Amino acid sequence: MSTLDVLTALAASPLGQAIGQSNHLVGATAQVFHILGFVALLASVVFINLRLLGRVLPNVPLQEVVRLPVKFIWWGFGFASVSGLLMFIAVPTLYYANPAFILKLVLYVLAIVFQIVLYQYTLRQKNPEKSLVLASVALSVILWFGVGLAGRAIGYV
Repeated sequence: MSTLDVLTALAASPLGQAIGQSNHLVGATAQVFHILGFVALLASVVFINLRLLGRVLPNVPLQEVVRLPVKFIWWGFGFASVSGLLMFIAVPTLYYANPAFILKLVLYVLAIVFQIVLYQYTLRQKNPEKSLVLASVALSVILWFGVGLAGRAIGYV
């Protein structure tokens, strides 16, 4: 069974059919939740990066500052992931052939691994080294904004 066969079966599943044949407002609502989730994630990442660089609340301990934004990262990630999966299930073969979608998925996986490993390691440090901070900030911005830009390109490729 090929990947295309699996995706065709996914689109033909009851959930795929329900989403694909539903009112256009269902797809629009999924897109709104997808964008809002991603905006919450990006805003939190930017805020934490600014704190790591000492540009926001430099006199407040790092662990105190990041407690709430880290929750928003994971909530945003959850909303964006679930809504993105619902949009994908409706027409998976359309996305499968799109190079921007493939790039988005690759960047998405890399961003998640980075978020769990290096970024969390950096945030757990009481006084992280400057090189670690700069690497974490640069990678988080490149990966997460890359996901957003690749996602935006899906409709144009």
